[in-house]
Amino acid sequence: MEPALIGRLVGPSGRVVTLEIIPEVAQRAAATLAELNIANVHVISADGGDGDTEGAPYDRIVFTAGTYDLPRPLYEQIRPGGLMLAVIKDAGGGDNLFLLEKVDDHFESRYATPCGFVQLTGKYKVDTLDPAPVEALPQWSVLKEQEVGRRPFWWGGKGRELFMWQTAGIRSFLGVTEPSFRSFKTVKTDGAAKEQHYWGLWDPDGASLVLARDDELVSYGNPKATEHLLRLIHRWVDLGMPTASSFTLRVFRADGPVRARNDEWIVKRRDSQFVWSLLPGSP
Repeated sequence: MEPALIGRLVGPSGRVVTLEIIPEVAQRAAATLAELNIANVHVISADGGDGDTEGAPYDRIVFTAGTYDLPRPLYEQIRPGGLMLAVIKDAGGGDNLFLLEKVDDHFESRYATPCGFVQLTGKYKVDTLDPAPVEALPQWSVLKEQEVGRRPFWWGGKGRELFMWQTAGIRSFLGVTEPSFRSFKTVKTDGAAKEQHYWGLWDPDGASLVLARDDELVSYGNPKATEHLLRLIHRWVDLGMPTASSFTLRVFRADGPVRARNDEWIVKRRDSQFVWSLLPGSP
């Protein structure tokens, strides 16, 4: 049990607070800790995204599930210079573990690596993060009759079996830098062995859609989305083909003034703004 191990690391004079959203799991954890005579770990049955104000500020905060946003309460619950391990979920698929340090009123990354975690549940779960069928687009009934082009496009291999694996890098980059990026999946049917996943760019204002699926780029409405995707691919290659874990990251409250420079991208979410940077020498 992770809290018990952390309790051992901090020693008898340290204290650990762990939050569990499922009451039955919290009860079992508390009972197990009592049986083991571990007195410096306190279990609270609550939504972990809200943190714990009573024991704040903390020296360390550790996420044990992936989050698309950084919950606002945590800004006040860690001391300046404190460290947070946060699994940041990417709209492009895949997760990235960031070690964040509290600097003044925001957080700055010190380390990052790809990983995979389940998403938070409760009030901080983001339902739109999961892939959806393209048929769910309100304009699809019109768009599907307006196919304007197909072109072969290979991502270092051939066929659908390895398609999502082979496109992991560009998907991770687009999930950070491109607001029109979307993840899609096929509609599950009784005869299908499993859902097929794919992705694309959707510009509702320009009524333009491009789907990257298997070994093709398929354009609908007009070619603007396809042309934009090709420019983004060239940009990605010029930058060294980075993924989300290649970036440094600064995270600010959503209502604060933040400005991006060249090779920086601001992604604003409900509670926080994520400033993704490829600038040399960034923290």
